[in-house]
Amino acid sequence: MLLEGKHLTFSYRDDCVVSDFSLALHEGDFTILLGPNGSGKSTILRLLAGYLPLQRGEITLAGRPLAAISHRERARHIAVMPQGNTPALDFTVQDMVMLGRNARLPRLSPPTTQDWSVVRTALDSLALSHLAERHCNRLSGGERQRVALAAVLAQEAKILLLDEPCAALDPANSLSVMQLLRTLPDRPAILLISHNLTTAARYAKEIILLKQGRTVAIGSPEATLTPENILSTYNCSSELLRDSCGNLCLSLQSAP
Repeated sequence: MLLEGKHLTFSYRDDCVVSDFSLALHEGDFTILLGPNGSGKSTILRLLAGYLPLQRGEITLAGRPLAAISHRERARHIAVMPQGNTPALDFTVQDMVMLGRNARLPRLSPPTTQDWSVVRTALDSLALSHLAERHCNRLSGGERQRVALAAVLAQEAKILLLDEPCAALDPANSLSVMQLLRTLPDRPAILLISHNLTTAARYAKEIILLKQGRTVAIGSPEATLTPENILSTYNCSSELLRDSCGNLCLSLQSAP
């Protein structure tokens, strides 16, 4: 087991946003967190990344308490893509992606040939090589989103925590990114937040459905995305279907 959270509970002042949440991530897992706005998804990701202090429960990384592990060591195991676009810093795209190598570089040492090779591979995988020398403040929001993901991949961590990585992407790039993540050759454990139920149905190995900080259902797309669960979570009527290629998709409409 790579990363485990047990009975996590977290409140902002008197507002409890996560309640008794548990999760275990193993190598090769592709888990998608779904839930309405304000259901605690991003807070769960921040807790698992060590960005928020534990109030109740425990988190372990490879069996060790997460809080006892230095930030630099955590970054060698856990790569995090926060919600929203990265700032339009005046770095080139390739230099921004190289930031993902920081935890693996000896302090004050320049990148090695191997580091640059990893960066080039990350750029290639997200179709960004032609933008390598462009400054990030001259990119579109969707391009910056892909640069941020390339930096995550360059980190070569065994655990990826991704908060809406496709939020600013057009449909073609969204499909490309999800397919890339689903088939990464080194089989990292991935926890991904999404609001796209059809994307989750198509790509997730496991879905965790949340409402008001509590787990409504956990399991395969077929087991979790039932009409009953979707109605109680989103107040929408739904039908889980398969398209002409056999991929799962979800039909939604407002509840009567």
